[in-house]
Amino acid sequence: MNLRRNISRRRMIEGASAAALVGAAAATMPAAMASPQTASSGSGLPKGNWRIDTHAHYSPDVYNDYLQRYGLLGAITGAYGPWSVERHVAFMDQYRIQASVLSFGDLQVTVGPVDDRRATARAVNDYARNLVQTRGDRFGIFAVTPMPDIEGSVAEVDRALGELDLDGICLLTNYKGTYLGDPSFAPLYEILNARHAYVYVHPTGPENNPAPKLCFGPDIPAGNNVFEYNFDATRAMTSLIYNGVLRDYPNIRWHFTHSGGALPFLAFRLATRHSAFPPFNEVLPEGPLTYMKRMFFDNAQAFTAAQLQPLSSLVPDSHIMFGSDWPATRHLYAADNVETMPFLKGSLPNLKAGDPEPTVDEIYSRRQRIALERDNALHQFPKLKARIRRAGSR
Repeated sequence: MNLRRNISRRRMIEGASAAALVGAAAATMPAAMASPQTASSGSGLPKGNWRIDTHAHYSPDVYNDYLQRYGLLGAITGAYGPWSVERHVAFMDQYRIQASVLSFGDLQVTVGPVDDRRATARAVNDYARNLVQTRGDRFGIFAVTPMPDIEGSVAEVDRALGELDLDGICLLTNYKGTYLGDPSFAPLYEILNARHAYVYVHPTGPENNPAPKLCFGPDIPAGNNVFEYNFDATRAMTSLIYNGVLRDYPNIRWHFTHSGGALPFLAFRLATRHSAFPPFNEVLPEGPLTYMKRMFFDNAQAFTAAQLQPLSSLVPDSHIMFGSDWPATRHLYAADNVETMPFLKGSLPNLKAGDPEPTVDEIYSRRQRIALERDNALHQFPKLKARIRRAGSR
């Protein structure tokens, strides 16, 4: 059901069928989560831990050791703080998150000699497998690869999605300036397509990018994560579309972050340029919107109406999922967030209510919100769904 057709009907829907919607949501939950009092008082949302977080990061010791070898550990600990399973679960419990699908951010395993990158990817994914085996009802994992090493990445994808049985693969928007639509990535896409893989793409910055200093000046040490992540995701999506990757490898499900970056705002412009420019039509006669609608998105740091409404007008509501971006966003979800960010009062996560994105209520019905924050993800991650059900039956 498309958001554009539903915004004006939201309150009518809630008033008429809140109890029925909550009951239906409870029926889809594992036994351990369903209860006679499923709805939170006055909220119409499920009670207890029920959300699925599709954009969350981790930094286990085996990965920290790799970063330390190349002098990069401070970049992660500065952004995340000390990561641990216990700390992550505590955050999840605060915001009623049943499970988080973990991934790496913009460094992944791209630094160092290829042998070290391959060994690190294997070691990290082995850790991930152990975490899924022991806490599989609370965590899913996007496996990491030693990209841009194609041969090593093909082997690790085969192992991660086969022997290790992880939930998907994480990639970056570009590798030293080579974007995801580059033909050299074809062997990787062959195996991802054969495996019907879910591919989570985390943004990074363009190669040798001067934009942060140009925008913020020399005295503010702003990084690519302020603005450039969103623009680079837009470049990567455009690269995939116009190089025929989505057409030629239709079984790959692509997941992009932050409500699609700039793409929802530029989609109409791109489509009109496409229609008026013959080379675009020759390469992609069906037009770009056909392929944009196939992609999946999370709303990490992008859950206000200004960000979600354009995305919901572009793709099916079933393709939008909740993402926290924790622990990189630990300041956003802190108890004192209103004091530290008073200019955003009314738009911030509410720790007392256990609500990570209260502004979603401004534009979504209860049914749509439950789908965004839980059901859409479980539909795409059947392994995680099965693990949650098994845990609930014990």
